[in-house]
Amino acid sequence: MTKRFLASALCVPLIAACAAPTQRDVDRVNALYDINCSVRPADCIYENPPVVVRNEPVDLPRRPYRFFPLARPLNFTDAQQRDWVAPAGTLTDGASIPPIFVAIVGSPTAPEYVNAGAVHDAYCGVGNEAGPNYHSAEWRDVHRMFFDALVAGGTPPSRAKVMFAAVWLGGPRWRVVYDLEPVPVPARQAAMRQAKDYIEREDPPMSDLIPYLERLERGLLRRYAALFPHLDSGDDPEPESSDYPSPQPEPEPEPEPEGPSTTEPDAGDQSTADGGGGFVSVDPDPITTEPVYSGGYR
Repeated sequence: MTKRFLASALCVPLIAACAAPTQRDVDRVNALYDINCSVRPADCIYENPPVVVRNEPVDLPRRPYRFFPLARPLNFTDAQQRDWVAPAGTLTDGASIPPIFVAIVGSPTAPEYVNAGAVHDAYCGVGNEAGPNYHSAEWRDVHRMFFDALVAGGTPPSRAKVMFAAVWLGGPRWRVVYDLEPVPVPARQAAMRQAKDYIEREDPPMSDLIPYLERLERGLLRRYAALFPHLDSGDDPEPESSDYPSPQPEPEPEPEPEGPSTTEPDAGDQSTADGGGGFVSVDPDPITTEPVYSGGYR
């Protein structure tokens, strides 16, 4: 492990006991946000790709996709030269997008997503709670890594930003004073639509996108303050800005995610029939098309 993001050291918004960061602190963190795999692709490296899974499918409650355990470790080094490891046995479904956002973001399974999804799953994915790396890093850093890993796996940066916004607004958080889970689903979906529109319109650098998402988040906390009685509204004196309006609730759509194939392989066949997620089997067919990666390999 090498350099860590200073973002993890800054105060979580709305925590009264934490001293407010100075402008110098903010500038230093913003500079680090913009050291990422979209601007430094040569520094982003997968070791032991692509994902290889064992033919041991696992169905978890209320999950739209079938999970498979990794047959071998998958390592990723991000643009900050920080190492991330998905150990053998990590359960992955080839997707990390929160189900409530699938109708907005689109199908989360594709060959260029699967490696990033597997490493992300090792740190916060359901089914991996007993894994050695589960919640071993700050949630912000894990979601930032997901962006880098997507770009290194061949996802266009603008698309990776949309997926990053989805895990920021709807993904898991840990060791926090609050998360957004109590906020009604339509309101969170409205925030995600607003973030997606902003990304597609402006293509902001990460140093602008992350503060934008934080502003959307604070708007949700203000609107649904009754759901967070332990937070003191006086801790967030910043007024509303017309550039970052609070998300307005929308009618809840009914996502119909197009999951990967769950066709069972023939008896004795060690391959994994999961073309939608881009998984490579333990004994891959030599003509199997593998994901394309823009980052380097070791």
